[in-house]
Order: sequence, then structure tokens, then C-alpha cells
Amino acid sequence: MRVSSNLPKFIAIPILLMIVVTSVVLLSVAFAILLIPMAIVGFKFWRMIRLAQTQQNVDVIETQYTVIEKRDDDL
Repeated sequence: MRVSSNLPKFIAIPILLMIVVTSVVLLSVAFAILLIPMAIVGFKFWRMIRLAQTQQNVDVIETQYTVIEKRDDDL
């Protein structure tokens, strides 16, 4: 059974192209709405880890050791 379309081909093709372009744009917007907040949260988490690492390196106490030798001829 063949379904005949009421729209002529020269009108149907631009409408299909418009539907495809619109759906691609809407899909891109949906991904942007999901990915932008995730990127912001990830960047804040990365910055927090980096700040914790730099604070950990600052808290390290640096010491200098002096070696004193005891020799037998000094006695």
C-alpha cells in the first residue's frame, strides 16, 4: 500500500532539511546545557585539588642538618 503525500517534492525537501537542521541545533543546545555546568564543576574541583597540593607543599618544614664529626685526634 503506497501512501501518497499531499506536499509536492519541491516543498517537502526544504521542509525535511529545515527539520534536520533544527533537530541538530536543538541537540547541540541540549548537550551544551548539560556539559557547561559539568565543565564548571570539574574546573572548580581541579582548582580545589591544585590549591590543596600547593598548601601541602607550603606546610612542609625544611630543615638543615649539620654533621658534627668526632675524631679521635681531637681528644
